[in-house]
Amino acid sequence: MALFNFGKKRPARESGESSHRPFAFFRAGLSPQPSAANKPILVFDNVTKFHRPDQPTLRDVNLTIERGEFVFITGPSGAGKSTLIQLVHRRQNVDEGRILFCGKDIARLTSESIPYLRRNLGIVFQDFKVVSHWTVFENVAIALEILEMPRRLVRSRVAEALDRVGLKGKGDQITSTLSGGEQQRVAVARAIVTEPALVLADEPTGNLDPHLALDILTLFEEIHATGTTVLFATHDHTLLEQRPHRIVYIDDGNVKEARSGLSQWRGTPHTHAPQSHEPRPSAPSISQAARVEDAPSYSPLGAGGSPDFAPLLG
Repeated sequence: MALFNFGKKRPARESGESSHRPFAFFRAGLSPQPSAANKPILVFDNVTKFHRPDQPTLRDVNLTIERGEFVFITGPSGAGKSTLIQLVHRRQNVDEGRILFCGKDIARLTSESIPYLRRNLGIVFQDFKVVSHWTVFENVAIALEILEMPRRLVRSRVAEALDRVGLKGKGDQITSTLSGGEQQRVAVARAIVTEPALVLADEPTGNLDPHLALDILTLFEEIHATGTTVLFATHDHTLLEQRPHRIVYIDDGNVKEARSGLSQWRGTPHTHAPQSHEPRPSAPSISQAARVEDAPSYSPLGAGGSPDFAPLLG
C-alpha cells in the first residue's frame, strides 16, 4: 500500500527534456561526475561553529575526507561530534569557513537546495528515529516514497536493503515489536536504501549493549566495503580498539587525527588523545529518552502525527 501522498505527482518528462537540480546526485560505488572526479568527498575549510559566544564548539577545523574512507569521529561528551555531523547535513550551519561536499560549498546552499543535498546522504541516529507503529517495510520505504520512485522499484530496493542489514523476511512486522538492535538495523536500512555516497552515523551504538554495538559497527563496515564513505561518530573506546580506521578526535573545539587508529596514539605524548583503557559505561534502556549530543530536541513525528522527515531526508 502507498504510505503517503506527498502532494501531486510531477508530470513525466518528455524524452530529451533537461532538468536542472540545484544539487547533483552522487551514488556509492559509481564513478563521480567529471567535475567532481578528482575532489575529496568532504572538506572542512577553517570551519568554526559557536553555540556560546565565548566558546566555539568547533574552532578553525580543517579536515579532508576522501572517497571511500571509513572515519571515526570521537571525543568527550559535548565535544562537538554531533555538531560536526549536523553541519554536513545542514541541520546546523557554519558560523565561519566552508564545507565542501563533492566540491560544492554546502554552507551556502539555499533552503530549496538542502533537500537535494540530503538525497546524497544516509543518516543514522543514536535514538533510531523510526516510527514505532509503522511496519519495517514502511519505515525503510519512506526514503524512496519521498523521491517518488516507482512502486515496483521501491519493493525490490527495500527488500534488498533489509537483506543487507540482516532483516530479511521482517518487512511486515510492526517496528515496535523489534529489539533495540533490530530497530537500529531498520534505521540503517532506511539510510542505505537510496544508495547514498556518504553515510553519517551519529552515535548509532549509544543505546546498545557492547555485543550489539560491535554488530552494528560490523554492519557499517560491510556498507563501507561497497564503496560508501562512512563517518561514524562515537565515544565508545571499545569500538575504536576493535578496528584500525582513521580517527578524528575533537576536544575543546580542536581536531586531532590518527590515520591508523588508536595504535598510532599508544606510547605517544598526546595529552588529549582518547584513552583506550577506560571502561565502557553501561548502556541505557532502549525505552529511555535518548540524548543526542549538541542537538535540539526532535521528534520524527510532526504536528498532528504527520511524519516530519526533513532532518533525515530533505
